[in-house]
Amino acid sequence: MNRIRDFRDTFETMKVMAAILTILFSSSCFGQNQKDSLLLLNGKVYLGEITGFGISKGDSVINFRYSGKRGKLVNNEIEHRRVFSLTKNGISRTVYSPNEFAGDFLSERETHDVTIGSYDARKTFKPHVPFWTSFALGFGASVWDTYLTKKQATDSALVMPKEPGFFRGDPSVFPFFVPVVLSVTWSFPSFKLKENKMIHKNYMHNENYYRGYHRIAKQKRMLGALLGSFSGLAVGMITYYILH
Repeated sequence: MNRIRDFRDTFETMKVMAAILTILFSSSCFGQNQKDSLLLLNGKVYLGEITGFGISKGDSVINFRYSGKRGKLVNNEIEHRRVFSLTKNGISRTVYSPNEFAGDFLSERETHDVTIGSYDARKTFKPHVPFWTSFALGFGASVWDTYLTKKQATDSALVMPKEPGFFRGDPSVFPFFVPVVLSVTWSFPSFKLKENKMIHKNYMHNENYYRGYHRIAKQKRMLGALLGSFSGLAVGMITYYILH
């Protein structure tokens, strides 16, 4: 009986040890897989490892290592003033503080809401309308710029008469003003933010959240218009040289 009791005690002890080892192993794995993060004031999020803090060119910086293209490790220095909060070893803390000398007049709470709005805009806003509208206008400007009227085609100053129509005239610099005009134009229109475009829906009707969302959306619309119009111009020019 004593042997049986000793065997049971030994077995129970082994079970307890196995459970402890399992917990320790799981905790170790979790700690290794967990990444540090930086949430910037413009809504960008970096995932990787905070390796330290220092001074660079007179600015306080956070040394950060993350995986770049093709898995290559990249070491970067991010200015402290650009960061709203950081997470190190699973513990988050806010590093932003109002600084009137640096132009940071908003309170910590207000800045938090603006940052969340900027983050959502980066994730959900797609400038499809500005891009394709500008593409069509850029292509149209390129086509119209090479349109030769009947009067121009029969100009007596020409050594050889030309045929009127599109892609018959020589291109000018006029179409290259279109991207600039469209990019500036798309920075003005406002739009109503729909709930399905919000990740953090509890910020509905939050003025500071909207401010951050519209700020990034404005940047994306301007960039979309710029890329769209230049793409339209490029297609128009390629078409001109093919058909001319």
